[in-house]
Amino acid sequence: MEIKQLKDINKSHLNSLIEVVALLVEVKVRTTKTEKQYADLILQDASKKVEAKCWEYQENKNLFDSLLDTPVVKIKALVGEYQGQIQLTVKDICILETSEDMMAGLIPTSDWGLDTLQKGLQYFYEKVETPHLKTLLDKLIFNEDYYEKFITYPAARQVHHNFYHGLLQHVLEVLKFAFTIATTKKLTKRQQERLIVMAFLHDWAKIFEYKPLPNIGFTDEGTMLGHIFLGAHMALNTMDEITGFDQDDKLIILNGILGHHGKLEYGSPVLPKTVEAQILHHADCVSGDIESILSFMEEQENEEDSFTGKLWNMGTDYYKKGRY
Repeated sequence: MEIKQLKDINKSHLNSLIEVVALLVEVKVRTTKTEKQYADLILQDASKKVEAKCWEYQENKNLFDSLLDTPVVKIKALVGEYQGQIQLTVKDICILETSEDMMAGLIPTSDWGLDTLQKGLQYFYEKVETPHLKTLLDKLIFNEDYYEKFITYPAARQVHHNFYHGLLQHVLEVLKFAFTIATTKKLTKRQQERLIVMAFLHDWAKIFEYKPLPNIGFTDEGTMLGHIFLGAHMALNTMDEITGFDQDDKLIILNGILGHHGKLEYGSPVLPKTVEAQILHHADCVSGDIESILSFMEEQENEEDSFTGKLWNMGTDYYKKGRY
């Protein structure tokens, strides 16, 4: 049975043999208790990521060893279920020749549109009038060495905004949520400007932490250091290059970047120490959590159950029928 998109695979296909074309974005070789090697695969197209098992790793070892970057593959697989989620068992796999059009059609992309996203960034950039704060954004966000990555990279590996332009969309969402809170609570103009800068920069260093799509996963730098340290470190170095950068602004913005995960156990080395930093943390959570829930619901929209499976990062399932 030929399947057009990964999202079309559902529980009605259980125990059926399907054929689908997708990107092979990750291969991890595992070993069973009986010392037999197998491969955990992650397949992706523009609609979804799915997990697959290839138990015949040894038979396909030459193919896996020859892989470069992220190939397009055609697989035949048996549809199964594991912990409530669809899982594929690969029976046959082959690499296809690709074109730019084919590759673009397999990479998930923000549905906001790049023009809309860039106009949103410009809107908030123009609200920053303090010269040294504007210069900081010029040197990090709008610098030609960084801007192309900033507008194309994903915001996460799999939890939220893990698509082309995902970081850009996430940052714009955080800017919108944070600015709404700041104006509702009547923060001063300077507080609003600092908050905008913090929102721009809080995840900026993910352009160094993550690999560019269609690859998924972390760079060596990202694995060793992480985006929170990298972002604060590079922001501090840049602030020190700007003549007369205000010390209070420096400390407040750095605390916002370092504390935006909100808790030490969530990876922030310090807690939010200002109202701006606290707003940033909550805006970041709202953007990430809601995107995670909505995308998870969309992945399972074709299944008949009233509720989704359990969303691991939120700890619960979600009612789907209320969307209609």
